[in-house]
Amino acid sequence: MFKTMTQIGKEYDIDAKEVGKALYRLKIRDADHPVQKGFPFEQAITHGIAKLYEGRSGEAYYRYNIDPVKEEFERLIADVRNQKETTNKGVSSTLPQMSVPVPSIETKLKEMLTILDQAIVSGETQWLYRLKADIADIYALLPHTGR
Repeated sequence: MFKTMTQIGKEYDIDAKEVGKALYRLKIRDADHPVQKGFPFEQAITHGIAKLYEGRSGEAYYRYNIDPVKEEFERLIADVRNQKETTNKGVSSTLPQMSVPVPSIETKLKEMLTILDQAIVSGETQWLYRLKADIADIYALLPHTGR
């Protein structure tokens, strides 16, 4: 179910700003997006984690389905709570960087070839959407020197 960052925050008793920080750490939101800071990465959209909605006045915004990354999200939130409890100073801490296992480019390319074969044999376009997501994943693995 897609929710706003405020709605997600209410579930975890944190504010939307902390939710946004967690989404940055999980590589779901893009701090360097060329259109607007905070827009989601393409792979977050194609993997069904982020979805574009239109507000009442016509502005675009995103809602998030954190179910696919729920364990990592909850781990980040728990780390923040533990840091706050140990400091006992009431000073808000920054979220730790999450180390999500990243497959190698070679592994991703092998998966993509298998998916492409399935798409050709079956003629089903659903596999093409998966390929689009995989291409976005590979792009994220490449070193970026600037846009």
